[in-house]
Amino acid sequence: MQLFTKVLTSIDIERRLFLPVGCLPALPRSEGCHGIELQVKDDVGILWNFRCTKQSGAKQKMVIVSGWFQFVQSNELHSGDIVIFYREDDMITGAHYKIEVKRSNTSKFCT
Repeated sequence: MQLFTKVLTSIDIERRLFLPVGCLPALPRSEGCHGIELQVKDDVGILWNFRCTKQSGAKQKMVIVSGWFQFVQSNELHSGDIVIFYREDDMITGAHYKIEVKRSNTSKFCT
């Protein structure tokens, strides 16, 4: 099941990635400290560990606070690229999360 699609902005690349409020019910429940560990497999099979915390304020937003920058750098992501998050449920092993990257036609790659 697709959780969300996000066209990355410079803030997503340079600072943090906010998760849309609508996907929060599909994420693991917080362990009491307002945060979760989210293991996400990319489209080549690498498992990424993202630490997500709830942003304080009126709206309950989740933000990836660790692991995201390593993912951005490893995948050479740029503004305009698209990430798609998925959740797949397995009756035996539980929920599994995946991330897919789609390159923007306007992405510029450093060589």
